[in-house]
Amino acid sequence: MPTVQLVSPTLIEGKADSHRMVERPTSVDGMVVGFREFWPNFDGFTAAFEALVRTKFDVLGSQRVDGVHPRSGAPLERWEQFTREVDWAISGLGGCGGCAPWAIEDAVELESRGVPTVSLITPDLLGIARRTAERLGWPDVRIVTLSPFLDDLTPEEVQILAEEKYEEIMAALTTPLSS
Repeated sequence: MPTVQLVSPTLIEGKADSHRMVERPTSVDGMVVGFREFWPNFDGFTAAFEALVRTKFDVLGSQRVDGVHPRSGAPLERWEQFTREVDWAISGLGGCGGCAPWAIEDAVELESRGVPTVSLITPDLLGIARRTAERLGWPDVRIVTLSPFLDDLTPEEVQILAEEKYEEIMAALTTPLSS
């Protein structure tokens, strides 16, 4: 008789060493913003968000990288370049059962390299994103939820969403860590 092995994606065996988030900037003036993008229409959201940032801050520039996994060859080289060139980043969109953990894994990698990062995750995947962060030893990773229907929005609706989420994302980026 065949056997079935059940695996719980929420089971955390042992306890990972806890890592401290990098200090948050008080301003993004003179900094390079990075966008780790993976999801239909997320590039439209990040473009609208970047335009808002540029109206309020004197950012030095922006970089974008595809959130494709696993990385090897040219995508890995591009990722490595991205991690060296950005001063702060947004990682997203965690909009599916595989995308949410990858967005968090990329965020904690950026944090471990000294890049303050905010992950954008859909509300229904917030739990798996938090469990992934905890499993990796980064329980305080900054997460903001974003519409699970981003790929269905018109450009005008994406702009409105970026405006609605702007303050929350910037607060997640710039609110100092508690002692």
